[in-house]
Amino acid sequence: MASSTVLSTLPTAVSTAVSTASISGSALSTISSALASTITSSASLTSSSSSSTSSSVLTTTTSSPPKQVPNADAAGSAQKFGGISLVAFLTALATSLVVFGVQMGLFLLLRHKLARIFKPKTYLVPERERTEPPPASPWNLLSTVLRYNDREIIKKCGLDAYFFLRYLQTLLVLFIPIALVVIPILIPINYVGGLGHQVVDTNSTDTQDSDVPTGLDTLAWGNVRPEHYRRRWAHLILALLVIIWVCGVFFAELRVYVKIRQDYLTSAEHRLRASANTVLVSSIPDKWLTEDALRGLFDVFPGGIRNVWLTRDFTKLLEKIHRRDAIHVQLEEAETELIREAKRRQLKQRSLEEKRVRKAHQVKAESKKERKHRAKAEDDEAKRRAEDNGGLSVGDDDSVPHVVATAVHGGEKPEGKGLGDIQEGESEESPHHGPRGGNGLFKVGENLGRGLRRGVGFVEETGHNILVLPKALQQNVEGELERTGGFDFIKDGPQSSPTSSTNSEYDSKLHPGDDDAQPKPSFASETPLQASQARHAHTLSEATQASTLQKGPESRIMGNTTRKVSNVNDMYITEKTRWYEFWKPPSGGYVSPVPQGYEREDYPWKVERTKWQKFKAAIPFYHSDIEDVEYPPAFTKDYATEKEEGAEWQKWLSAKDRPQHRLALFDWTPGWLPALPLVNKKVDTIYWCRAELAKLNLEIEEDQQHPERYPIMNSAFIQFNHQVAAHMACQSVTYHIPKQMAPRTVEISPNDVIWDNMAIKWWHEWARSALVFAVVTGMLILWAFPVAWTASLAQLDALVEKYSWLHWLVENKTIHNVIKGVAGVLPAAVLAILLILVPISLNWLATFQGAKTGSQTTETVQTYYFAFLFVQVFLVVSITSSTFQTIANITQDITSTPEVLAENLPKAANYFFSYMILQALSTSSGTLLQVGTLFMWYVMARILDNTARAKWTRNTQLPSVTWGSFFPVYTNFACIALIYSVVAPLISIFAIITFALLWCAHRYNMLYVTRFRTDTGGVLYPRAINQTFTGLYVMELCLIGLFFLAVDENDEVACVPQAIIMIIALILTILYQYLLNRSFGPLLRYLPITFEDEAVIRDEAFQRAQERRLGIIRADDEATALNRSAPGASDGKDIELRNLHKRTKSEADSLSRLGKLNPVKGIVQAGSWAVRGGRQVRQAAFGKAEENLRTATIYRNERRQKDIEAQRAIGDALFGGYHDEIEDLTPEERDVLVRKAFQHYALRARRPTVWIPRDDIGVSDDEIKRTQEFSKYIWISNEGTALDSKVRVVYGRNPPDFSEVDIINL
Repeated sequence: MASSTVLSTLPTAVSTAVSTASISGSALSTISSALASTITSSASLTSSSSSSTSSSVLTTTTSSPPKQVPNADAAGSAQKFGGISLVAFLTALATSLVVFGVQMGLFLLLRHKLARIFKPKTYLVPERERTEPPPASPWNLLSTVLRYNDREIIKKCGLDAYFFLRYLQTLLVLFIPIALVVIPILIPINYVGGLGHQVVDTNSTDTQDSDVPTGLDTLAWGNVRPEHYRRRWAHLILALLVIIWVCGVFFAELRVYVKIRQDYLTSAEHRLRASANTVLVSSIPDKWLTEDALRGLFDVFPGGIRNVWLTRDFTKLLEKIHRRDAIHVQLEEAETELIREAKRRQLKQRSLEEKRVRKAHQVKAESKKERKHRAKAEDDEAKRRAEDNGGLSVGDDDSVPHVVATAVHGGEKPEGKGLGDIQEGESEESPHHGPRGGNGLFKVGENLGRGLRRGVGFVEETGHNILVLPKALQQNVEGELERTGGFDFIKDGPQSSPTSSTNSEYDSKLHPGDDDAQPKPSFASETPLQASQARHAHTLSEATQASTLQKGPESRIMGNTTRKVSNVNDMYITEKTRWYEFWKPPSGGYVSPVPQGYEREDYPWKVERTKWQKFKAAIPFYHSDIEDVEYPPAFTKDYATEKEEGAEWQKWLSAKDRPQHRLALFDWTPGWLPALPLVNKKVDTIYWCRAELAKLNLEIEEDQQHPERYPIMNSAFIQFNHQVAAHMACQSVTYHIPKQMAPRTVEISPNDVIWDNMAIKWWHEWARSALVFAVVTGMLILWAFPVAWTASLAQLDALVEKYSWLHWLVENKTIHNVIKGVAGVLPAAVLAILLILVPISLNWLATFQGAKTGSQTTETVQTYYFAFLFVQVFLVVSITSSTFQTIANITQDITSTPEVLAENLPKAANYFFSYMILQALSTSSGTLLQVGTLFMWYVMARILDNTARAKWTRNTQLPSVTWGSFFPVYTNFACIALIYSVVAPLISIFAIITFALLWCAHRYNMLYVTRFRTDTGGVLYPRAINQTFTGLYVMELCLIGLFFLAVDENDEVACVPQAIIMIIALILTILYQYLLNRSFGPLLRYLPITFEDEAVIRDEAFQRAQERRLGIIRADDEATALNRSAPGASDGKDIELRNLHKRTKSEADSLSRLGKLNPVKGIVQAGSWAVRGGRQVRQAAFGKAEENLRTATIYRNERRQKDIEAQRAIGDALFGGYHDEIEDLTPEERDVLVRKAFQHYALRARRPTVWIPRDDIGVSDDEIKRTQEFSKYIWISNEGTALDSKVRVVYGRNPPDFSEVDIINL
């Protein structure tokens, strides 16, 4: 009994995992959420064990792949819930309702206290993404969430989030009418005069016949008596109405989708982005791999081409960069641990010395108050160190453009600056940071530390750098102050943002090539990001270099150009075709199209290779095209032969106390494999990492200067001047040979490109796709084995009986009880972890398959994950307990598929009642409470986040969503509800409750918690609608089988006409979906040309709004602006608003300083808020009103208002000066950044900073000096960091290698 009870918990774990795996914070966070819910489910099982066996099992069976039993021929596990009574069903739900209430209560209690967890988007994001803080009252909160404007959701969350919420809303639109129409008709038809009548309590049934429906089954299809077979016409008519209603709603939704997407893509704000008019072209033939050729080919589209980025195979360079990133983190952690351990030893030695002195002078020990006072003084000193301009920084090569102005203009690289030039108290014009008054998230570092120097209260963090905390909270999670989001210092005033504009223009008219012109490859992606790196210019083509000298928008808008032909005969095929050469066209025809710029068949950028070289090139992971390069020495000292002497750490530690690790035997060995003591060599981590990091920095920077060393790939990014041209290029037949210059993808965000996959050839991608398909198919079929293995973990008695060496587990009663307790939770927990790995694995497989962008990966995962869930969660659990048996039953005789479904699906209806409602209760409340996030913040962060960078990363990154594994969970819910909408009409009620609760919960999270950095443009929505048709098809197949199985009182088939009509309905549904996709197909991704004129009008309106926003024109100048934009007044400006109009220098400067349009407000209040100290914050956190001064209600309102003001002040300090939105940039700045947007990541990767904590015993400074002596190729800094009284790392600014350019969404 115990083992079977535990087995029944397995679907709960699966359900939990399915629900939580889609939210992508981290895998560890996801697993923790699943485990927490699994334990809760196990508790539910225990608490309800006093109920009947069926209710006990039902309590915990809530989701995905069902429990598996060793007998593969057994019926689906969901079928055992047939006949469950209403009393048992409600009893089983009681514990889940209690858990739902507890989680909701905790959420409502904590959501104001833990603002960083439950409403970070009210202050910890840029201004345009912020939402107003939610009301305090739960009812007002619900009203606000429900009434939030949809257009605002699109603006703040993106199309993916909006269409996900709309999908849940669409499901409510589907099932509310179905419930209102179907249930009142079919429930009486099924129940009145039916075979069974015991609904409430099956224990009092009058009959023991197992064929008589009991419980909830009396309200379903199977309760109709054979003599009432004519009632089946009602089922048929309502089924047809359901089909018509669903098809009509889906048609309307696709129309709405197309309209919303078109509005979004043609908005002026979106058209400014590089993704709006950039196309990725793959499989380009060799002779077209030049900028001249591509420009000449694609300039037939309106507006011409702005930029062309050809790609190279930087796989080897990317491997070095990834390796450097890992070593950089390892070195940062080792240095931090060394400094912290030295400080601990110093504090320990100080304590012993003080004890000795007190004993000698017979002075009593320090009191608690004195210790607290000393700790406060040390924390104040740590605060000063973290926020002042002191600290050391060496090794900066000025490659990091901290602000947009640096990225646009660059600057002369200063002469090598020695360590003596960088001392504490350094002036504000620090060369590697540029002017101190930066803007953007750079000012989180500048404003939270180097800047925030006046009237700032110090807020330290335990795990997240915060000092002042309620005393009671300090006992549990010491040092965590949620309202600050973990940031320490808030600047006391606004700062100016030094920005500038440039008059550079980049694209000129393409001139036809001469007959003898040599083809030259062009790589806009290889041009320097800064002007100081102009030495890269030799990689540019002549066309590109000439275009940089052109001025004015007219240079970019031109018509089609053609190549020159000196000999007309060259246009024809003169070679005679022999009679047996059937694969050739007859002679006398035209030659194949020839690219502009050259006439011959030679490709100067391609090197002729021998057969052996070609063979080596075909070997995977072997980069034979890359020549070995000899690099200069990267460091000046070998620690293996020269030992360190006189180091500061030696005063406190011995050599064996330093961080050490063992080396892998091979470079390709995965880092997660454990090292063996006698096999792997043990080295000093800091010494080894210094040498490796210096070597890799040198090699990477040298390789970045010579991109021509890497072979050209057959793909390119092409940016058009007009958005409509990009969409036309994708829809046109571009090349005269199949599979060439295809596929072509538009709406690609630079941040969404998977650079590691850009070097994959098309035939490799095809082979990988076949392999991935085979793997996913294997996962679908073989998933029963790991599920069965997890089930065996619960069968303790059987295992002990089978294996004699396990008898010791039952010999001791205490051990036996402990093992039984673990066995009750372990199977569900292990299965939850296994299922969490499914979307992670699918995401990896989709990337391995060759997806070029994150959006393509997401779409692939959505397809595969839905197939997995539908098979494992629905088919297997409904038909048999084995995937093999399910497939065998369905495929043995394809014509019997409807009968197989008809015989099995109705029996599993009660299982899915519980599945739907328990998902609604557990997932909705769990989504709001964010158990995994709380666990990561308050438990794992204290263990894992030991460096300043780790704490900064956790504090500044908000949760995100992996849509590919998010949509399928709810699509599967919809399919299950549709399948049972006629067979078991009660499913509609549970579907409504489920989708309503999930819609509210996710709507809150989208608005207040989750931040979306990339967006697919909503393309997942039509795919989800198409997948939902699966539910219709299975419902129709099931009804076909049920009609054929229905008999009258004489046991003769009585519903053949209904079955035939349903077969026709199935065929018409398939035809309808085909026509629906054929009609809407092109509009689901591409824009029609009818929107171009409307978009230009929107651009002009946006231009005027921007000018008013900047103060360039006033309201009374509107008529002038309108006249300027009237028909006939156009002066050839392109739609990208390069020249809004001719401006004076002051006007241009005004535009370039858009970061100052939203000046930092409330910083003084934020500073004073942080200064108030622990006592007042404790009072605020626990709601203690000042005695006899105000009522509790007034105080709570005032406290909440102060919290809101403080949070807004923090947000303004973090994001107030950002150029985080592309419309905040001048057209010139946009063009410069966009020109680098699609530069390969391998060429943009910058030297990282080893960011270590600053101490007061000199170890940190000494490590920096010794690193500088060791190599000039390592950037190491302790600016903006410190150690507090408990030797915890605190920080007061952004990492030194942070760049504002990185956060701009282009």
